Amino acid sequence: MEEYIYPLISTITSGVFTVALAIQYTRRHKIHQLIWTISLFMFFLTTLFEFLASYYFNTGIDSIGWNPLMYKIYYVFTPPMVALMGTGSLYLLAHKPYGKIMLIYTIIVSIPLFALGLTADVSAKLVEAVTTLGSTEIAGAAMPSYVRIFSPLMTIPGGIFLILGAIYSFWLDRTRKYNLLVAIGGLFPFIGGLRARFGNYAAFYLLELLGIVILFIGFLLSWEYIAKRNR
Repeated sequence: MEEYIYPLISTITSGVFTVALAIQYTRRHKIHQLIWTISLFMFFLTTLFEFLASYYFNTGIDSIGWNPLMYKIYYVFTPPMVALMGTGSLYLLAHKPYGKIMLIYTIIVSIPLFALGLTADVSAKLVEAVTTLGSTEIAGAAMPSYVRIFSPLMTIPGGIFLILGAIYSFWLDRTRKYNLLVAIGGLFPFIGGLRARFGNYAAFYLLELLGIVILFIGFLLSWEYIAKRNR
């Protein structure tokens, strides 16, 4: 299977997922739904960039796939995206101040990430990373270390809050089995991100795809659960 198929499916799935969450927000007006909608839209954009980079790399002549601006936007969107997923879980499951604190924290950490990430010179490192790995699955490999330092400050707490939040919700009410899928769906890209952090970029797109598909299935089952409960 061509490398770009995985991010293509992720893009389509996350796009549909984003629209579904937006519709749910317009009907129920819950803050966690709005935060997750923003997060999933960011996921949609990042996987779209992954698809475009991979497609051009595999089909273009002498193309590395990524261009500097696309890569920089892709990179600075990813950590806040994960943090917002965890923030939404806190708003849903914990007292309001915890979600608000995580949201403020995410905004504060995102400011230097965006400022430094969008102004970093990544041109040479992009060529080096893609050439070395022979793939566009480079995650943060082309970004300077002074920018990458901000990523775990958001991805680790965001991933933990999303995964443990879903497990905690299932523990509170064992009938909400869809939360197990949410936990598993959050775990796959979390593992992919950790592996990439330590230089293992293999199957990054695949783990990302598995995560978003399982998350979406969990979301659909939650809608079914809510509909049955309200009958």
